[in-house]
Amino acid sequence: MACFTMLLLQLLISLLLISLSHGDHCPLQLDPQRAVVRYGGSVEVTCNTSVAHKGMGWEASEGGVPMTKKQNLITWRVSELTEWDIKPFCYINPNKGAQCLIELPVTVYKTPDSVSISTVNHRGPMIEGQQYELQCDVHDVAPVQYLTVKWYKNQTRLNQTTFSDTDKTPENKTVTLLIRPDRDDNRAQYWCEAELDLGAEGPQPSPKYSSKPLSITVYYAPIIQFCRDWSPLTGTSLDSYPLNLYSVEGNPHPDISWRHKSSPVRSSMPLTRYDSGLYEIIARNDLNNVSCFMNIIVEYAPIIQFCRDWSPLTGTSLDSYPLNLYSVEGNPRPDISWRHKSSPVRSSMPLTRYDSGLYEIIARNDLNNVSCFMNITVEYPPELNCNKSYEVKEKTPFKLPCLADGLPKPEHFLYKNGKIIQHDFYPNWNDSGLYQLTAHNQHGTSNSTFTIKILHAPIIQFCRDWSPLTGTSLDSYPLNLYSVEGNPRPDISWRHKSSPVRSSMPLTRHDSGLYEIIARNDLNNVSCFMNITVEHPPELNCNKSYEVKEKTPFKLPCLADGLPKPEYFLYKNGKIIQHDFYPNWNDSGLYQLTAHNQHGTSNSTFTIKILHAPIIQFCRDWSPLTGTSLDSYPLNLYSVEGNPRPDISWRHKSSPVRSSMPLTRHDSGLYEIIARNDLNNVSCFMNITVEHPPELNCNKSYEVKEKTPFKLPCLADGLPKPEYFLYKNGKIIQHDFYPNWNDSGLYQLTAHNQHGTSNSTFTIKILHAPIIQFCRDWSPLTGTSLDSYPLNVYSVEGNPHPDISWRHKSSPVRSSMLLTRYDSGLYEIIARNDLNNVSCFMNITVEYPPELNCNKSYEVKEKTLFKLPCIADGLPKPEYFLYKNGKIIQHDFYPNWNDSGLYQLTAHNQHGTSNSTFTIKILLAPIIQFCRDWSPLTGTSLDSYPLNVYSVEGNPRPDISWRHKSSPVRSSMPLTRYDSGRYEIIARNDLNNVSCFMNIIVEYPPELNCNKSYEVRNKTLFKLPCIVDGLPKPEYFLYKNGKIIQHDFYPNWNDSGLYQLTAHNQHGTSNSTFTIKILHAPVFYDSQEKFVMEEGSNITLECNTTGNPEPEVWWSFKNRNISTGGRHFNIERATSTSAGVYTCSATNKFGRNDKTFIVEIKALDYVFPNYILIVVVVFALLAVIIILVVVIWRRRKSSGHYEIGLRSEMQPLSNGSL
Repeated sequence: MACFTMLLLQLLISLLLISLSHGDHCPLQLDPQRAVVRYGGSVEVTCNTSVAHKGMGWEASEGGVPMTKKQNLITWRVSELTEWDIKPFCYINPNKGAQCLIELPVTVYKTPDSVSISTVNHRGPMIEGQQYELQCDVHDVAPVQYLTVKWYKNQTRLNQTTFSDTDKTPENKTVTLLIRPDRDDNRAQYWCEAELDLGAEGPQPSPKYSSKPLSITVYYAPIIQFCRDWSPLTGTSLDSYPLNLYSVEGNPHPDISWRHKSSPVRSSMPLTRYDSGLYEIIARNDLNNVSCFMNIIVEYAPIIQFCRDWSPLTGTSLDSYPLNLYSVEGNPRPDISWRHKSSPVRSSMPLTRYDSGLYEIIARNDLNNVSCFMNITVEYPPELNCNKSYEVKEKTPFKLPCLADGLPKPEHFLYKNGKIIQHDFYPNWNDSGLYQLTAHNQHGTSNSTFTIKILHAPIIQFCRDWSPLTGTSLDSYPLNLYSVEGNPRPDISWRHKSSPVRSSMPLTRHDSGLYEIIARNDLNNVSCFMNITVEHPPELNCNKSYEVKEKTPFKLPCLADGLPKPEYFLYKNGKIIQHDFYPNWNDSGLYQLTAHNQHGTSNSTFTIKILHAPIIQFCRDWSPLTGTSLDSYPLNLYSVEGNPRPDISWRHKSSPVRSSMPLTRHDSGLYEIIARNDLNNVSCFMNITVEHPPELNCNKSYEVKEKTPFKLPCLADGLPKPEYFLYKNGKIIQHDFYPNWNDSGLYQLTAHNQHGTSNSTFTIKILHAPIIQFCRDWSPLTGTSLDSYPLNVYSVEGNPHPDISWRHKSSPVRSSMLLTRYDSGLYEIIARNDLNNVSCFMNITVEYPPELNCNKSYEVKEKTLFKLPCIADGLPKPEYFLYKNGKIIQHDFYPNWNDSGLYQLTAHNQHGTSNSTFTIKILLAPIIQFCRDWSPLTGTSLDSYPLNVYSVEGNPRPDISWRHKSSPVRSSMPLTRYDSGRYEIIARNDLNNVSCFMNIIVEYPPELNCNKSYEVRNKTLFKLPCIVDGLPKPEYFLYKNGKIIQHDFYPNWNDSGLYQLTAHNQHGTSNSTFTIKILHAPVFYDSQEKFVMEEGSNITLECNTTGNPEPEVWWSFKNRNISTGGRHFNIERATSTSAGVYTCSATNKFGRNDKTFIVEIKALDYVFPNYILIVVVVFALLAVIIILVVVIWRRRKSSGHYEIGLRSEMQPLSNGSL
């Protein structure tokens, strides 16, 4: 009970202190103001005051400080803090005031024991695009409210999680993260990090603990990011497709496979020149497979299969060498170059006639170059170079004056006046003229125009009378009136009245008479007579005016002069009239008189005035418009004449009326018109009715029931009485009618008289039941709705406007429904309003663009009709276009063997186009275009027969077989040197077989079979001792000591030695090493031949000799043999008797040879002999050796037991030492 009381008291005191602490400012300061302590760590906080107090202290569950009165600074210390939720406070009892306190915030923290990362419910690789959960476990950390868990992928932060828990004791926390990895995340490292951010009072930097990284493996389907076209060399396999040309990714790593022409292809297969085309590379792993297409163009060195002679036209370049004259293949496409007379030639250079000759065409690409020779003969069109004129005597032979140069030789044609004539002829005088010579060959035509002048005397064939105009000269005597010929051209002169006349003089009307024309050239002169009459045009001179009384005779007032005599014409108002007449009063006016002959016309204009009294011929009634004056009385309603002109006046109701007064609609009546001049006056009466335009006033709208009578709803006022016109849509209709349903609309009523029109527009509405006038069949595109049924294919009317609905196959159809190709059929359209409903049927054919579904490949036999292999589905029926190499071709054709290839079929109608690409393989019987002789190397098989020496085509690809000596031969069999001969190559497929013959000469490298050694007699001819076998025939080289020497030579005795013979042809080299031994009589080498020695000296004579066979040697001195067999002869301790000539003789079967040596001995003074000194030294050495042996023997005597037997040898008894 006491304990409970104490606790209750302590609680009350605490509450009191807390309440005091929240009152006025407490004079205490804490340092630091907040404590952050690691669990189990130490803590120290001071509390100080600057005021006098009765006591201050710390109250805490651990480390409390009792109240003290003597200190102003006290410290709370805990050496090992293990209480998670401790709440210490410092209190003070100031002298003035009540007790107060400050609580110290304490945070006790613990870092996590471990941080780990794992996957939830998953093990192993992850699949791209699927979702996975990662889990981060943080163990035993406090307080969690300061904990942040961060997620990282590699070094990138992905997410972070904080906690709001207020529990201060350690906890375990688990945080998860959802991920959806992609291929970029393969091998990525995920990790999580736990961070305790305890504020500025906490440890710096904040404690961070990271998990070990979790490395993930992401499986993903293959992706081919790109694959580029490739140009490999023949023999290259698809396995060599370069890594820089494609990019394939996938995990697990994809397997790569290939397809070509829809069939699998082994990637290790070497590519041939025929394997170019579109390839598909396929990357496949367990998740998926993808593919990519690229063009592979297999490259190979150039091949010129043939090149033929050519005859181009000048100006043609070598670039124009026709494709049918040569065949060049290669990939990359070979560059073509040319050589002529051993020099390069630009292929773009136009050839001239001087460039004919032998040319070399060279095909070169990066792999190799080949060439071929042909003769080029440059042809050229003919060229004529003729003079402009040639002179030929009459009736002398004429030959072509010029010939054309051209190749081929041109043909010549001679033309005159467009007609061909003989080249060689005898011309008459009249054959002069313009001629055309034409030279023609196959390349062109050359024309030359020239004049041939025939030299002859003058001829006047005729001269006729002439009637020239005045002013004409005799030079103008017309060519059609006379004919003068002559070459040289004759001079023309004239005579008149026996006197010469200048031909340039203008003739006058007085020069008429008989004239003589004279033609003269160097050869002769002739003349002719004719009458010349000089003519001239007429001339009129008339007055400007003439007056004539009415009905008195009138004659031409003036006449003209002219030759021939002129003819006269009198005109009035543009019409011709009689010359002489009796004029009436109305004949006054302007007249024109014309005089005319063949040389000209003369005109004169004058006025004739007829004098008479006024006449009113008529006056008619008039209906003018209001506002018109009498001055406007139309001239066509009355006719008043008079000369002088009469004055006009008016009267109405017996009173004068001003003619300028405007008339009103009330001024109608009888009027009198009066005409007056000095001679008389006359009058005339007419009725004048003043008229006015109509006026309409109508409503804006009228309603009329269908088929009930409709009359004009309004009439107009007007004079004359207006006429009415009713219009609808711009067309006139009946005034009164029974309207139909479709007569509703805007109408216009027009009232019209001659003075004006009045219009009024109004609407007539016809009420009627629906009417479908027509509905036509419709062909919409798929995806079109019935709402789009065009207005021009149906007509629905009704008032009120009808609603439209549809039915198909007896069922309602939504008009907004999009039509498909399967919705074609009979449709019913229904129009309905309040009065009635009607319907109409039409066929709707849903059209759609074409779709082609063709196979990737078709086979067609050569020269059999090929029809389109696949037809497109489309409506309207599509039109087809077949393309090859971008060019359109016929659909149906008879293909040749070389028409195989990639084709594109296009189907097109008005709604779209569908394309399909497929390969056509032309099946054809084998064709061997050529096969040439071949010279392979031994070991080569017939399978290696080069592609450039034969050409075999066929589809299916022909099987190739061989025959030799009428027997089949395996093409894989290696050829030997004995297999040369005539071979037959046979190409066979299912359609046929063909063959071709060629000579095969099997070549082989040289082979030498030589002995190891040969003997040759000195200075006798040496020939190659062994002949090599090889094809082509080898070339030989003989070597000694590494140097080449002549094959055939005369060896010396010292030419013996080791030789190497080398045989070489284009296929190889054969070497053979052998020894040549030269058989020869003995020969002595140089050595010392004279010796001068002192008496007692030792002398060695050397007889160095050689020979083959080995010679026999002996020595002789003073004509007697002294030694045999040795090449050295020793003279010891020479004396005076040793002096003389020594002879060394050597002999073998090929001869003998001697060599002499001269020995001279000189006598010496006595000298202690050296040999005595040598003997003394030797004996001294022997004594020393004996003494050493005895000493050693004595020392070893006591080391064993010896037994002396019969033999004087010591035998070891026990130790075996001796």
